[in-house]
Amino acid sequence: MSDERIYIIAGGHVDDEFVKNLLCDKKGNKKEGIYLLAVDRGLECLLRLKINPDEVIGDFDSVSDEARMAIGLEPRKKVKKSDDEEPFVFDVLPYHIRQLDVHKDQTDTEEAVRFAMRYLRGDIVLLGATGTRIDHVLGNVAILGLGVLSGYNIILMDEHNKISLVKDEMIIKKKEQFGDFVSIIPYTDDTYVTLTGFRFNVENRHMKTNLSLGISNVIEDDEAKIVVNNGVAIVIESRD
Repeated sequence: MSDERIYIIAGGHVDDEFVKNLLCDKKGNKKEGIYLLAVDRGLECLLRLKINPDEVIGDFDSVSDEARMAIGLEPRKKVKKSDDEEPFVFDVLPYHIRQLDVHKDQTDTEEAVRFAMRYLRGDIVLLGATGTRIDHVLGNVAILGLGVLSGYNIILMDEHNKISLVKDEMIIKKKEQFGDFVSIIPYTDDTYVTLTGFRFNVENRHMKTNLSLGISNVIEDDEAKIVVNNGVAIVIESRD
């Protein structure tokens, strides 16, 4: 398969309008060059937006009856004559629906990321990976490390944040940045970082894991450069 942008939509918080703008063109159709994986309750967002996934992965222990019917896991209910329209059914083939065991070591989201890295090529964007469950959020940030280990670019996004892991270097153009702030947080305790083009620049600074040194920096030049001289850094572009 040629390189595509791979979107994985998980079962956490999603803003429907944000997701629609990322995935769809002005006519509401899925954009070209996108491969879309729905993870468990992530189906609910796609059901509301009536967007067909290319792959469905999960144990489906938390999805609605409507979503289960839309992928054929339950028989469709008969529609009353007074109803305005037939229930939406995803146009996804049975062998593209991968039902996982409820009792497993990995989360559904991690399984989806591993699937994407095994069978697909392209940048991976995680949606629906934030929300009220901080344990899930931290787990999903940790999953970004799979990309560092395997040479994949994995990004976690919601309407307020764009999160990446950087092992070597990253350039952010001011006119293309996501939001107003850039925070650099050490992912490993041996992280040393050089920053240029920011309001607060540093030279080979040790970013210790028990300090908040790198929070809320601002790009002041046309572009900013983050060089990770050693270790791995979490880079968060954010907006209020």
